[in-house]
Amino acid sequence: MSRRRPREIHRQQGLLSDRWLGYAPWAVLAAHILLAIAYNLATPFGNNGYANTPDEGAHFQYVEFVAREWRLPLFEGYEGVGYEAHQPPLYYFLAAVVYHLFGGAGKGVRLLSTLCSAGVVWLVWLSLRRIAPERPLLALSGMGFAAFLPMHLAIGSAVGNDALTNLLFAAVLYGVLVLLCPHPQPLSHSVGEGGTNSSLPRRRSGGLGDEGILGLLLGLALITKATAVLLIPVVALGVLWGARLRGQIWGQGALRAGIPLGIALLIGGWWFARNAILYDDPLLQKTFLNVFAGTAKAQDFIEAGLSWGQYLQWVADWTFRSFWFAYGTPETAPKGIPNFVEDYFYWFWAVWTVLVLAGLLLYLRQPASAAVRVWLNLCAVTIALVAVAFLLFIRVFFQAQGRYFYPALLPISVFFALGWEQLFPPKWRPAMQTGWIALMLMFALWCWRYLE
Repeated sequence: MSRRRPREIHRQQGLLSDRWLGYAPWAVLAAHILLAIAYNLATPFGNNGYANTPDEGAHFQYVEFVAREWRLPLFEGYEGVGYEAHQPPLYYFLAAVVYHLFGGAGKGVRLLSTLCSAGVVWLVWLSLRRIAPERPLLALSGMGFAAFLPMHLAIGSAVGNDALTNLLFAAVLYGVLVLLCPHPQPLSHSVGEGGTNSSLPRRRSGGLGDEGILGLLLGLALITKATAVLLIPVVALGVLWGARLRGQIWGQGALRAGIPLGIALLIGGWWFARNAILYDDPLLQKTFLNVFAGTAKAQDFIEAGLSWGQYLQWVADWTFRSFWFAYGTPETAPKGIPNFVEDYFYWFWAVWTVLVLAGLLLYLRQPASAAVRVWLNLCAVTIALVAVAFLLFIRVFFQAQGRYFYPALLPISVFFALGWEQLFPPKWRPAMQTGWIALMLMFALWCWRYLE
């Protein structure tokens, strides 16, 4: 039986050769990059109100300032450098380098976001290959979801710090996975009593190792976007949980968790200290509320006669639609109103999402290694934290944009891939997984024609 296992795996993958599977992820990655460039070329540059290039003009204004001055601007609201000058600086200094490489061309600066979105796509592939090395089509389907999600392509073809933020979130989660699973582990395999492996291999001694890399990534995320504070509990829990799985006591785990948090503080702490000195507001939350006091708020809709239930229903509808795709036109951009494609498209993906979630519940009933379970739990925690942050945001401001969930795009892609696979018997899975990738590609091409 064991001697025939490699042949059985190939049969489950639809008799796909190793050579084909070796080329496939590179083909998906190349297609993502080419599509992002196509979205770039099709979309006018510098429109603040375009849903597919949100606040691009204001982000580019920040980039231009850094490219000229090579220093941080003061945040003066809509004056001075503009209303995005409250953002942490990492993206803008990197973009300033790209700005000079392309002679100040805005569409050239957009390519930095394309590299970042491609990085997210690749990390989805690496993550699923690590937790399911025996099922490459599972990894390819998750990669295809991230690669051909039209709104992700749009964010990957716009000037703004979202794409780098999404990349660093994905990198931190992959770093946690490497710490928990030093070697690839099958999702389902022979396990001991209780259904899971009870412990992980002992860590090598000496050096900062994976915790140090996690601290570096977390620190870079903190100086990219304020949303990165959500990663602090994820990293702490990941290191602590990993230590416990290796048989270490809570105190040892806490000490190990202090390594990445300390490194992140060294890298990103100065930014919060600067904000405290300049604005008496480390996270710039009060400053943000004051500057954007005139923008659309939840209370405006309540005072206009909507109930909180109706308001949340409206936000949920627009957020779900714009998670998949929304775009701008010269007519709607001045007011920042998103344009959506035909309703039947969103209904299709709503039904498909419900089916995938049902498949994910089926997957959760299967045995898996403890390390993989821990990582998937941390992925769920990440999605929950992003969702809570979004709810707190829209409780004050009317911001119904699905891109706010993209910091969790890696775990969302992983869960969608796992759920889709579980809906079908093994003999059907290769066809359904490759068909899904093809459907997402056609969807991305179809949405491209709406850009102008």
